[in-house]
Amino acid sequence: MSKFEEIIGKYTSGKATLADTNAALKEAGANYQLDPEKNILSEAEKRATTVGYYLDQVNGYGLLDTGTGTMEKVKLVAGKLPDVINQVQSDGTTNMAAYVYIAGRKYEVKGDAVAECDNIYAI
Repeated sequence: MSKFEEIIGKYTSGKATLADTNAALKEAGANYQLDPEKNILSEAEKRATTVGYYLDQVNGYGLLDTGTGTMEKVKLVAGKLPDVINQVQSDGTTNMAAYVYIAGRKYEVKGDAVAECDNIYAI
């Protein structure tokens, strides 16, 4: 897990505020910050967020990283995003890397669904 992922994980798990997260990202040398108007996870949204043993148990609010340098707040229902993010090839790879950080965990995005990834972690 990278230093940046650990910082984002603490935020999505509720262990750090958005302001503390941005300060930690800056100190760690990240070239991005979370937008206080777009990336805020409210207390109600955190309480509505759950992850479980199975991928379809991922529900609630997290941050989507598509490699653009910004993150987008997203809502997942039963392990699915509201829109298709990338295309899944016949061999299971995708045409674009994308990840969701939710409740202190990281998942790969395949199409509109979360999937386990090699570097999944829990904070």
